[in-house]
Amino acid sequence: MKAAGAVGRPGRAAPGVSVYSEAVGREICAAVAAGRSLMEVCAEPGRPHRTTVRGWERAHPEFGMAMREAYAQARLGARMRDRQARAEFEARKLAVRGGAGPGTGAARRRGGKASSYTRALGALICARLAQGESLTSITRDEAMPCYGTVYGWLKRHPAFEAMYVEAREAQAEYLFDEARDVALAASPATVALARLQFDVIRWQAARLSPKKYLERLVVVDAVAGARIAAAEAEARARQAEPPVSYSITHFEVMDGRVLAAPPRNEREAQAWVEATGAPYAEGIGPKGQIRPPPLF
Repeated sequence: MKAAGAVGRPGRAAPGVSVYSEAVGREICAAVAAGRSLMEVCAEPGRPHRTTVRGWERAHPEFGMAMREAYAQARLGARMRDRQARAEFEARKLAVRGGAGPGTGAARRRGGKASSYTRALGALICARLAQGESLTSITRDEAMPCYGTVYGWLKRHPAFEAMYVEAREAQAEYLFDEARDVALAASPATVALARLQFDVIRWQAARLSPKKYLERLVVVDAVAGARIAAAEAEARARQAEPPVSYSITHFEVMDGRVLAAPPRNEREAQAWVEATGAPYAEGIGPKGQIRPPPLF
């Protein structure tokens, strides 16, 4: 037996911590969601070993789901931090290239925002757009021009307009992936908010790249739809009706007697024999004349 007070290897579970509890599970999930690795969390005194945590994920489905959500939140947070760091780096690099720092008045206009267009500044704006940042967020930056100035540049600088269009297309791809991250990071407590965020992100991606992400809807005019439905109903009704057969009877007058051609019953057939001396024949009149068949 190990002597009392002995310290085990780093990361090894403390006595009694190997048994799963919801409180310990919540603490581990919170630490992972904050961006800490599982190895780092489990290395703390009194924490279970990471292999024990892996076993908890398999043995307790609710804890496994919570850990997946924590990992998703950690990835999303890392991406947001990387995007912010990239934007700050590009802003500092632009300030160095332009020879003017944040407090230099030569590169600023009234309101504290840059106003003159440069290719480097346009490329920086487009890079931030491609990384998923909105134009309103970019133009709120003190080192960036205002929203109306950027749109003015689109009209006056074709090269910037081309970069802007490409950046918006890339932004659609970014938002497509971000929507998945939001859905994976949702939990039963945040599903309503995540649903709203997912719908907004999906809507924006569909508008930025409609050929790829816009759902196709077939809109039929109400009047045209009613006509189509009526025509289909009429066709079904015609198919359900039994076929109709027609018979045409001519009436011949001979010696004051009215003869039916062709005879419709035995009495009319006998009358034809008595009047003509022969049974009724198709195409032959009561006096033996040849008649063409009826046209209908």
